[in-house]
Amino acid sequence: MKNQAFYAFFNAELKMAKSQIIAFSVLSFVIVILTGLLSIKALFNSTDFFESIGLVIWLMIGIAATNVAAGIGVMDFNKRTGLLVLSQPVNRKLIFLSRLFAAFLILLLPITVLYISGFSMGLLLYKVGIPNIFLSYSLAILYAFSFTAMISGISAMSSEKSTPLSFGLTFTFLAVFVFAIFGKFIGIQPWFFLPYGGLIISSVMAAPYLMHINPGNYFFYYIPYVNEAVLIMLIYLLVFAALGIFYYSRREL
Repeated sequence: MKNQAFYAFFNAELKMAKSQIIAFSVLSFVIVILTGLLSIKALFNSTDFFESIGLVIWLMIGIAATNVAAGIGVMDFNKRTGLLVLSQPVNRKLIFLSRLFAAFLILLLPITVLYISGFSMGLLLYKVGIPNIFLSYSLAILYAFSFTAMISGISAMSSEKSTPLSFGLTFTFLAVFVFAIFGKFIGIQPWFFLPYGGLIISSVMAAPYLMHINPGNYFFYYIPYVNEAVLIMLIYLLVFAALGIFYYSRREL
């Protein structure tokens, strides 16, 4: 019975997000093409190009995860359909987890498109593939899972979908200023900040070795080690997933 309920909500979430999957996948491909054209115009070398692709992936994950996960925890509490769903003898934890896992799966295709198109563009322009592609891809997936868990957790604590949506987009687009303030002016690593952990995607992709500090880049002055980045992302994933389950399970209609 529990498995049937889990898969029912899981499949329903996937069907609802079908248009989002297609849209973000197409957008990912187009952005990689544009990045390649800009790289030619700016006379980028392969390292510059792959660093740019890594930052594009980092940015796209924040945007896509925010849009996919913003309604997970709040959708049943500001719609009349929620009364029908939550009044049934179904464990709320299963509902939340099924939607969360569906959101994870939804993000896999756009991320894969980004890596395949980025790899292909690198071969076309520079005759080289993405360095450390499997490590970078794994880290990108972990970052996507962590960002999704964070937004879904905030969604479960919110009364409107606009709250996690605004938070996630602001969190993503203002990240560079946080890096600049803490990295360049204060001189400390913003280890408490999820997007800082996500920077490992770009640094791993751009070089055959892992750098800790990149003093030549103004905004991204500090780059985390792989183990630091993984720890940051895992903490966000576990904490916000737990918060999401807790608040979703106890909210009143």
